[in-house]
Order: sequence, then C-alpha cells, then structure tokens
Amino acid sequence: MFLEDLPQFLAVGSVSVALPCICAEFFTISYLLFLILIEPAHSILYQCSMVDVKSLLEGCDRLVGLNITSVGGTMVNDHNCDVLLPKQVFIEEPLYQYGFADSKKFYSILMVDPDAPPQIEGEFYLHMIKSNIPGVGLKAKETSKTVGIDYRGYKPPTPSRGSGMHRYLNLLYEQADGNNFLPSVPSSRSRFHLTNWLRGKNLCGPIAATQFRVQY
Repeated sequence: MFLEDLPQFLAVGSVSVALPCICAEFFTISYLLFLILIEPAHSILYQCSMVDVKSLLEGCDRLVGLNITSVGGTMVNDHNCDVLLPKQVFIEEPLYQYGFADSKKFYSILMVDPDAPPQIEGEFYLHMIKSNIPGVGLKAKETSKTVGIDYRGYKPPTPSRGSGMHRYLNLLYEQADGNNFLPSVPSSRSRFHLTNWLRGKNLCGPIAATQFRVQY
C-alpha cells in the first residue's frame, strides 16, 4: 500500500512536494519514527538531579524548605535549623510539611544521623525511610501524620552517652517515577551508606531539608 502511494510525490527542482492524498501508512510510520527518536531524549530530560551528599553536611544553607513539627508542637524549619533540642521532643515521628510540593507528585523522606559511631565518612545511622508520600499531603496545613509507606519505620534520636551532639538530617526527595517507587530496604540501620543506596534510584534532590541536634 505504501509503495503504491510513492508516485504521489513530485520532485520540483531539489524539493519534494507531497500531493494532497497522502496515505495513512505514511503517517503511521512517521509517528512511530518520532516516538523512537524522541522518547529516549524525553527520558533523559526527566531524570532528576542529585545533590552531593557531602554538601548536605555543610550546614543549614544547604538544608532549607522543610518544616517538621513534633507531637508536642515544637517546630524545626528554616528559622531555627540546627537547633539543639532535648531527645524527648521527637520521641514520636514528627509531621513533615513542604509548602512547595506538587500535588500531582510523590515524595520520599529520609532521616539520618551522620554523627553516630563509628563516624565513617559517607555513612549514617538510618532513622527512617518513608516513601510514596503524596504531594497534596505535604502541602496540607491541618494534619497530624505524614501519609506514606514506611520502608524503615521511624526510630527516635538516641545518642549514646559521651558521643556529643548528634545532627539529625531530614531529607525530602521527589520521586520521578510517581507512586511506583519501591526502594530496597537496608538490612541494618547502622552504617547506612546514603550515596550507594541512592544509586540507580530515580529520586531528585533532596529538594528540601532541615536538621536539628540532640545530645545524651
């Protein structure tokens, strides 16, 4: 069918001109070629950028935008990031809020401690992985719990005696794959290597974060 329609194209000088009756097969093949050429580029453009984990340890200038509220009402955000708090404040999982969340997207939150022994560069103590959090939930002003799937349930800050002050980083990532994110669950909370865990996962960010400190 397609070959029979080729005579419908006339050469005018060096320019080919198509006559009005172009067959359906031509459009079908052209569309398939378009998908083959464009889709890979679209996938590349949709990949999320990642922030170097080391930069997250440089202070609150890199940790902005995320609000966390304890059950008792204590808040940590851009205004008091890195505040020193009694460990009892966050004995229960706090509420996470991010006003710039996209209602159509899903997110993951990690809480990690870089100061837990043995304090090896790049390793953390993992306090929580909560994923598939709907953006509409992060934007809600009146709520008591952050809705999501707990792949590593919340463990409160428990710095050991004599270990000094510990930083507790709360990191918000955007899930580029929507609510289909199924992370690998670390077998242990201790010596959690964040960079290795993030490798191969279509997560963007962290797009927002904050931290507080606790000592024994």
